[in-house]
Amino acid sequence: MSRPFLFVALLACLTLPVQASANSSVGFVDMQKVLEDSKLGQRLQQQLREDFEPRTRVFAEDEREIAQMQQALAKDKPLMSNDQVAKKEQQIKERIEAYQKKALPIQQELMKAQQEKGREILEPAREALNVIAKKKKLGMVFERSVSGLLYMDEGLDITADVVKQMDSKTK
Repeated sequence: MSRPFLFVALLACLTLPVQASANSSVGFVDMQKVLEDSKLGQRLQQQLREDFEPRTRVFAEDEREIAQMQQALAKDKPLMSNDQVAKKEQQIKERIEAYQKKALPIQQELMKAQQEKGREILEPAREALNVIAKKKKLGMVFERSVSGLLYMDEGLDITADVVKQMDSKTK
């Protein structure tokens, strides 16, 4: 082999591992915190509250009444006959079933709305994440809550940077 070719090959062998390791840093992001702390996430959560709180207040009253019925039964049970206890338990059971039947459609609608709002924030979050990962020269970014990750150095957390990047793009 000629000396210039050997020199180029040796130089390539020395620089390639350095370039490969330049992108081997790892970071993580807490997407739940991004949702809670970013301006866009807070706006979407506020929209959900405005849409669903008035409709769920009715259920809070029902829950209170059911809890009161259960407490009254627990308090009076030693003084009641078995038939009276069974009758009260049946009333409570019917009340709970009626509550669940009434609340289920609202809960399903809320879950659907949360999923839709989640999709609205996903793309801006992903874009912000990509910008931060490139800026920090990260090879990989993990979601904090993903199981299987047993330890993470808090210095690898880029959540605040992602929130800041998203907020800079949010009006």
